[in-house]
Formats: sequence, C-alpha cells, structure tokens
Amino acid sequence: MTADDHLSRLERLARLRDTGALSAEEFEREKAVLFQQSDAGVTHAEEAEESPPANPSTETGTRARRRWPLLVLVGLALAGGGGWALANWTGITASPRATGANLTHDEKPNPSASAPAGKPSPSTLRALPAEKQVDLAFEAVFGSGAREISVPEQAVYTYGKGKVVWGDFGPILIAEGTGDEPYPVALGTLGIFYLREIAGAKFEEVRRWPDAVVGSIMASPPQWKVRQDITDGTVIESTAGGVWQGYACDSKTLTELTPSGPRSLVTFASHYDSSGAVEEGYQTFDGTIVNVVRNRSFDVRFSGTRTITEHFVRKGAGYVRVPGANEEMNEGTIPTC
Repeated sequence: MTADDHLSRLERLARLRDTGALSAEEFEREKAVLFQQSDAGVTHAEEAEESPPANPSTETGTRARRRWPLLVLVGLALAGGGGWALANWTGITASPRATGANLTHDEKPNPSASAPAGKPSPSTLRALPAEKQVDLAFEAVFGSGAREISVPEQAVYTYGKGKVVWGDFGPILIAEGTGDEPYPVALGTLGIFYLREIAGAKFEEVRRWPDAVVGSIMASPPQWKVRQDITDGTVIESTAGGVWQGYACDSKTLTELTPSGPRSLVTFASHYDSSGAVEEGYQTFDGTIVNVVRNRSFDVRFSGTRTITEHFVRKGAGYVRVPGANEEMNEGTIPTC
C-alpha cells in the first residue's frame, strides 16, 4: 500500500470519527492498525529489493526517502490529537446536525454522534430475538431508571411496549407512551428513538422524538404497524381517536422514518360510527389502505353504510387526497366527530 493510500485511509477515519460513526477509542485502534500496516509495508519492500551493494551513504539516503511519507503521516496524525490537523489541512469539517421535517423540542443528540451514519453492517444485535433487542434499546434510552420523559407541555409519558426496526441508516426504537393524566382531552403518543450499535453488543441513543406520533384520548398510545410499501423507507401507520358523546371517530397518520427524523406524510379520517349516539339513521364507515403504488399513490376503501374509495397521490414530501368532481380539496367523504 502506498503512502497516498495510507493518507487517504487516515483521512477517512478522521471523517468517520468527526461524524460520530467511530468513537474516539475506535479511531485510535484503527489508526494503530494502519500504522502497523505502513511499517510492515516498508520492511517488506526493503527485504524484497535486490540490488548490487551500494555505499552506506547511498543506502541511507534511499531508506530515508522511503520513510518520509510515513513520517508525514505520523506527524499529521499526532498534531492536535490526530484528526484535527487532517481536518483543517484537507478542509474536512464535522457534518451539521440533521434536521427532521417534524423536529420536536425534546430531541436528545448524543455527544459523540449527530445522526446515524451509513447502512448498518451485519451485526450480533440484529441476530438477537426481538424481545432482547427491545430490552437493550430501552436500556440505551432510559438506563435502569423509570421509563418516563417529560415534555414542555407539562405532560409526562411512561413508555411500555416497543419494537426495534432496522432502517437503512440504523436501528430505531418505537415505543408506546401513555400519559400521566387519563382524561378525555389527554393524548398518548409514540416515541421514536434513533440508535446506533456500540462495542459490547449494546445500543447507544443518537436522537429522540418522545412525542413524535399523536395517540388517542384518555392518554392512550395509538394502534400502529410498520409498513415498507408506501415509500422506499420505513413508514408507521398509526390509528388514533376516541368516542365523544356516543360518536366514535378515528384518524390514520402515515409517518416516514427518514435519516434526519420522523416526517408526517398525511393524516386522514379513517373511521366513523354514530350508532352509540342515535338509534335510527346511524352511519358506520371503516377505511383500509389498498392499491398502494410505492412513492406515488394509494387508495382508502371504506366499508359500512356505503362503499367509498378515496384516492391519495404523492405531492412533494407528503400525500394529498384527490377531491371528487363536486367537492372541495379539504372536504372529507365520511362524517367526522
């Protein structure tokens, strides 16, 4: 391996450390391996060289010329702790914190990493049973203490059930949050926590959105499932709502998990039932997502009092409903509470 190759690899290590993909300990370990390879390369080259005996002064000069690239590497690596000198010399800077479209007040950046970086390599953690992954993820987020988070709106969420999903940019904990005040006006939530793998078969929290997805009344979390067919990424389909004076109403929200954070794609009315409020003439509608065309469109088909189909298309970063011939854009085709 040439001196240029060693310098290029050392620069890449510095960038990985600055972006949080490598810890300081991992950087130092990889740097040591690189220097060992460099020393071995110089030794092998000298042993393999076959040439007529030369005078000592010429041989000394040749070896000095061979070793100067390595000395430059070592000097640059040691200056300012290693990576600082390389970063300033080559123009490398730490990447800014990623900003999600729905960034909330309670994100908690990890001091050693601003965002998950790169596609995860095969890991021991991913091979573990789902229940064990969840336990390790909760430990990374909450430690051994209570699984609670306060938000500025004076709400305290307690997180119970959860699931670890693996995106292209790393592991994600989705956790159900229950509010501390079970009143009709209080809503539950889904908390979303971006993680990364660290040495010792453990997770480390990178960023958090403790109230990313709105839940149901009585401080209950929404019903939810993970979909992989709406976009190229991971999407949460959540259903939340409640009953008001005998009228039952639900809405669905599609939330995409992007490298920079959760992003709401669309929210629409998905269920209506007035049978608890009126004895005659009540209506019921229950909607299901069907006919999905990835990154382009989907339909919501309602069954019940009558069959209705709503069509949604991709527009910018989200989805919008295509209105019927005789309705406004923001009008719904089913009653709401």
